[in-house]
Amino acid sequence: MPAAAADDAALRAEIVRQNKIIQALMKQADRTTNAQGSDFGLFQTTIMLGNQVRLRTADLETALCENEKITHALHASQSELFATARKAGMAEVANNVLHNVGNVLNGVNVSATLVSNRMRASKSQRLAQAVGLMNERAADLGEFFASDAKGKLLLGYLNKLVSALAEEQQTVVEELGSLTRSIDHIKEIIATQQSYAGTSSLLEFAHIGDLLRDALKMSADAMARHQVTVISEIDAVPAMLLDKHLVLQILVNLIANAKHAMDGASEPQHRITLRVHEIAFDTDRRLRIEVCDNGEGIRPEHLPSLFTHGFTTRKNGHGFGLHSCALAAKQMGGALTAHSDGPGKGATFTLELPLQVST
Repeated sequence: MPAAAADDAALRAEIVRQNKIIQALMKQADRTTNAQGSDFGLFQTTIMLGNQVRLRTADLETALCENEKITHALHASQSELFATARKAGMAEVANNVLHNVGNVLNGVNVSATLVSNRMRASKSQRLAQAVGLMNERAADLGEFFASDAKGKLLLGYLNKLVSALAEEQQTVVEELGSLTRSIDHIKEIIATQQSYAGTSSLLEFAHIGDLLRDALKMSADAMARHQVTVISEIDAVPAMLLDKHLVLQILVNLIANAKHAMDGASEPQHRITLRVHEIAFDTDRRLRIEVCDNGEGIRPEHLPSLFTHGFTTRKNGHGFGLHSCALAAKQMGGALTAHSDGPGKGATFTLELPLQVST
C-alpha cells in the first residue's frame, strides 16, 4: 500500500477509536449517576475527558484533511511530470523527423540546382541556330550540304550535338529520378510520424519489430551520413499491447544516443546492434529490447546519473531525453537501464516492458 494511503487509513482508524472512547465514557457516566445518585465530581471528570477526546478527534480530522490535500497535490504533480515527459519525448521525435527531412531537402536542393544549371547551359539553343541556318538554305538544302563549306561542317556539328543532347537528357533524367526518390522519402518520413501523432496514451496491439523499423527509418539519413552499420538480432515475438508513441519515443532517443556516442569513438567501424527477445521470471513475461553501440562508452561515475533530469555529457545536450524515456518506461510498467564497461568500450541500453500478448 502506498505511504499516503497507509497514513489515511491510520488516521481514519484513530478517529473511529476516539469516538468509541467518547461513547464508552458517556455510558460510564450515565451508569455511575444512576447508581450513586449524583456523583458530580465523577461526572465532571468524565465530561472533561470527553472534551479532550473530542479535541483530539478534531485534530486528527484536520490532519486527515491536510493529508488528503497533500496526496492530491502529489498526484497532480506526478501527472504533470508525466505530461511534461511525453511532450519532451514528442518534441525529441519531431526534432529527429525535422532533422532527417532537412537532410533530404539538402539533396533535393542540390538536384534542383543541377537540373536548373543544365537547362540554362543546354546545347538545345545551338540546335535552334543550326535549324535556322538550314531554313535559310531550304531552297537548295542538298547543294548546301554537298558543296557549301558551312553545310559540310553543319552535318558534323549536328551529329556531335545529338550525342551531347542525349548525354544532357540522361543527366537530367537521373537528377529528376533522384528528386522523385527524395520527395518520396520525405513523404515516407512524415507519414511514419503522422501514424503515431494520434496515438497519445492509446494502448493497442503492435509488433515491436515494426516499431524498431520505423525508428530506424526516422534516423536513416543520419545513420548513412555517419556510416553506421545496424545489426538486428530480433527474435520472433507476438504482437503485444503497447503505447506505440511512447515506445517509439524511447527507441528514437536510444538510437540517436547510440549514434552520438560514436561521434568521438576511436573504433573505425561504427556499429549499432538491436536485440529483442522474451524473458520470463516465474509467471512474469517481459520483453527485453537492447540498443548496443561500440562508441565512446560511459564513465562509471556517470552511470548513476544518466536518467536524472538535467544530466548530460554532450556539449549541446539538454539532459531531458533519457530522463523522459525512463519516465515513459515506468509509465508503461517497465524499466530502462544502462550498462557500460567504461570509456571506449561502448554501451548498452536495455528497455524491459510487460509482455501482454494478443490471444
